[in-house]
Amino acid sequence: MLDQNVTVNYQRGVASLVLLSLLKQSDMYGYQLVQEMERQSSGALCMQEGALYPVLYKLEDGGYVSSKKVLVGKRMTRVYYHLEPSGQTYLTQLIRDYTAVVNGVFQIVEGKAHGKAGE
Repeated sequence: MLDQNVTVNYQRGVASLVLLSLLKQSDMYGYQLVQEMERQSSGALCMQEGALYPVLYKLEDGGYVSSKKVLVGKRMTRVYYHLEPSGQTYLTQLIRDYTAVVNGVFQIVEGKAHGKAGE
């Protein structure tokens, strides 16, 4: 099990990547995104709704996602988020950047870096 501080920092760093990936699967509302994140990561990634919305608003402000209010029942509304084409492009870049960072970290951790310090 990961240390709580490590988990929180990790989630902040990959929140946009994960949310855009989930929205690529289908349009979802906030609580649904939280549930799917936890379910699809087998509980490894958990995010409180309070931490979710600032990330979603930032993605929306950037034009990567759009939102739509949908009436559910007589009085309740849900805000569904949708991945825009620019969000798909951004997601592709995030995946490329994230993969490069993770590969670099594992090269160091596993001692497989090209060349050694001082060479």
